[in-house]
Amino acid sequence: MASSKGGNTTAHMNTLHQRLYHALNLGFRRVSDEKEKKWECTDVEIQRHVVRSVSAFLDCFSRATANHRLIKDSISDIARALVFILGYRNRAVVGLAANVVIKLLRIVPPSLLQPYSLDLVESLSPLLSMEDSLSCAVALNAILVNVRETKEKEVWKILEEGKTVVSVVGNLQNFSEGNVSVEWFQEMASLLSTVMLKWPQSRYSVWNNPDLMGLLESLSQKPDVGVKFAALKLYSSVALCGYGANELLDNGKPMLDMMISCMDESSPPNARIEGFKLAQRLATGNRECLKMINICSEPLVKATVWTISSGKIENDRIEACKLALITRWEGKHHIYFWKYRISEALLSLVVESFCSETLNCYASLEEEVSVAEKVLNANFLPSLRSYVWVIIGFLAAHCEEEFDSTSRGDELHLNFLVTCACLTFARSVQKGYQICQNDVISASQSESASRAVLMMIYSPSKYISSRARVTLSFIIGEDGEQNLYSLVNFLSYIPSSGGYVLPNILQTTVCLVGLACYSSIPQYASFTLRNQGLEILLSFCSWYQRNRENVGASSFAPYPQSSAEKRICCWECTEDWDNRDAILLYALLALAELVNHSFSEQNHAQEFSIKRESVKDLLCTTLEEIRDGTYGSGPRWYAAYILSYLGYYGFQDKLGKRLMRAYEDEECSDMRLLFANGNSASVNKVILAVRCPTLLPPKEGSTEKSERTVQEIRMSVNVDTLALVKLLEFAYSGYVEVESSTLKKLKTLARHCKSKVLLQMLCRGRPKWGSSIPRIDLPLALTPKLIHFSDVILVPKETNMASFNCRLCSSTSPHAHSHRVILSSGCEYLRALFRSGMQESHLDRLNVPVSWLGLTKLVNWFYCDELPKPPSGCRWNNMDTDAKLQELQAYVEIYSLTEWWIMEDLQNDCAKVILSCLESARELSIKTIELAASFSMWKLVEAAAEHAAPIYHQLRDSGELDELDDELVNLIRTAAVQFSQQGG
Repeated sequence: MASSKGGNTTAHMNTLHQRLYHALNLGFRRVSDEKEKKWECTDVEIQRHVVRSVSAFLDCFSRATANHRLIKDSISDIARALVFILGYRNRAVVGLAANVVIKLLRIVPPSLLQPYSLDLVESLSPLLSMEDSLSCAVALNAILVNVRETKEKEVWKILEEGKTVVSVVGNLQNFSEGNVSVEWFQEMASLLSTVMLKWPQSRYSVWNNPDLMGLLESLSQKPDVGVKFAALKLYSSVALCGYGANELLDNGKPMLDMMISCMDESSPPNARIEGFKLAQRLATGNRECLKMINICSEPLVKATVWTISSGKIENDRIEACKLALITRWEGKHHIYFWKYRISEALLSLVVESFCSETLNCYASLEEEVSVAEKVLNANFLPSLRSYVWVIIGFLAAHCEEEFDSTSRGDELHLNFLVTCACLTFARSVQKGYQICQNDVISASQSESASRAVLMMIYSPSKYISSRARVTLSFIIGEDGEQNLYSLVNFLSYIPSSGGYVLPNILQTTVCLVGLACYSSIPQYASFTLRNQGLEILLSFCSWYQRNRENVGASSFAPYPQSSAEKRICCWECTEDWDNRDAILLYALLALAELVNHSFSEQNHAQEFSIKRESVKDLLCTTLEEIRDGTYGSGPRWYAAYILSYLGYYGFQDKLGKRLMRAYEDEECSDMRLLFANGNSASVNKVILAVRCPTLLPPKEGSTEKSERTVQEIRMSVNVDTLALVKLLEFAYSGYVEVESSTLKKLKTLARHCKSKVLLQMLCRGRPKWGSSIPRIDLPLALTPKLIHFSDVILVPKETNMASFNCRLCSSTSPHAHSHRVILSSGCEYLRALFRSGMQESHLDRLNVPVSWLGLTKLVNWFYCDELPKPPSGCRWNNMDTDAKLQELQAYVEIYSLTEWWIMEDLQNDCAKVILSCLESARELSIKTIELAASFSMWKLVEAAAEHAAPIYHQLRDSGELDELDDELVNLIRTAAVQFSQQGG
């Protein structure tokens, strides 16, 4: 019976296959000498007949039988026919043909259709502007989802030429309830979401369309879940662009309310997942994450914690855990994570039923460790374990000092999590060489648990820190010194081996974290010091500096990066404290603990200061290079922290060094502090107003304009002269060297003057996880509160700007308020001018030969030591040529000014920006050459000519070179020849 049925089925297939080719043969044509035949037939009835024949033939197959010989042999001819029929754009057939394409895509594996994907995209994309374009959108979306990465560039060119994004956006804007079906809106939104996900170039025209954004906002408040889901997908794709995410958050409450409502248990699974994905993408950057948190902190955290603890689908819990990684940043959301008992939620991912365990608040630590061993051995939800350690680690790192879970009724859950983390970490240390990087889940658990224990031990919370130390010490037990000896030996091998790469990144990470954690326990710190641990760590830090570029990633993410996350654009993300140079940070944490231990015991301090002078010199040199280098914030902070034990406090940077020169120059000062011993210190009111306002006399708080005279202030006899001088050095430069004899008096003065950063360093307060490097906030001097200290106004060459409005004064002419001392500190020319005695030195206005845009960038450099960058990414790519040229011209003007004002650092910064702009927009090269030549900036002319070289023939054929004189054309031609000879 079965055989008979199979035979009938095969016969039916063959019959339909014959009918298919009877229809297809009506349209095949031989074209000239080409071997392959083409399908071309403009008869609508024949097209309809072919489409129906293809549909009937495909109905015999499913994805399981798609490898059948008949269908594999027919794919090429079917695809050719469908491409022509769709390209012919007859309304009577297009819908039917698109539906057949959808059927074909559901049955045939994507690999078999890849050769025809470009042709299908090209024929389907223009049809989206037609009235009945639903099936075309579905078909095109199904093709784009499966486009290979190697073909994406060609596909985008087709979509761009066919104005696909414009058509879809226009279709969506025409949507209104009752006008077209919800299904139509959903499919159009899905198509646009797919395009934005794969092609970042498409995002700008979506988030920069106020009508579409307004429509999505109104739809987000509708009750229809299907419409909400479609809107969520669009928002998620828009948020892949940093600019787009900021646009969404600027008026984000309706969107965020919808997002959180979709996270609810009652929502469909796909809506819940999309809600969490949107939140994750909005939290890509620290600034954007805080924006979101300020709008919806508590409901967002509540939904996240509930899903972690009670989610019925594992994917929901994974997405909730990913969102909970916002704990890596400080903010009020931490309060709500603890409020909604995150410890209990995370514990539900470690043990299936914690309540059933024979453990209570009266259990001994030994009993707790025994239960934890059973729990870890059960290996419940291993794919989620790494998230648990990462999240609890960040929560511990950002706790307040007075945090105590006992008062929250969450003590048992938190303590057990600490025990499980410590036990996992101890096992990783004991594994040593057996740690396998290729086992991603195991490697991720080892690394994340180790780092979590590190964060717990160094948590600001005395409760968590103490609990972690006690638990770890108990678990280590008698094996502690043996484990520590192995760690020290392993680490000593790396610099002594002469290699330039790490033998095992994971093992090195666990080793360094182990040293940092073990060294926090006094008995093990002493053991490490006796076994040359300090010297070995210092040697490793020096090795890392030499081989930094060769050291791979030091963090095993708890989840692989998705394809969408790899395609983000325009995000300026604040670096995670421990992401960059994480291995160096862990080494410095261990080193800090050993130095702290050395100074905390008299005998060790004496040994360190007397017997180890060579070590001390190397320590200072190495740490200063890290502190003042281009390392991550974490290593730089800990280098500065260790240096504080040696009398060096703060950070050195260019701006601080500039201001220090002003402090040492009496002619720049406008106030003199007179000391009881007859000495004095010349200072600047504006610097004190920004950095140490308590040193200013009360009347300086007025808003009256300051006179250009030197005011004398007599200091109290109770003020220690040397301590005050050191305080002033720190106020100007952000850095100071202090002898131990002055330390106590300087602490008192720093406390009185509310210099928090200096006081923290003087008291050797451990850097808080995630702290940014302190900066001299000179832009405060340009705020209304301090503007009365301004003593010079900068005037650009533009004198008329209709929209100009100064928030600091009533003048309507373009100008910028400034301060002579700050300008002088950054420019030797202006310093000489202001003290020359010439007429210009007495004027309160200074003409600067740059545009208003150029002047704003110039002022920013003087006050921040940073040249603002032009718009980048989507904004830059979508600016027209004139707008780009206007932006570029500002940098060319400043470049010209720097030659006159002798500002080499600023000139180099300008050159980098200009060349970067030309790299991304070579069409600006000719205008840049003209502009630079007009200023006689020949170095810049040559650089711009090199960027024009690759498009020389295009420029010559278009006639653009006709505008240049022969000398400049020859320069470009020579650059083009050199480019060609070099294989360009």
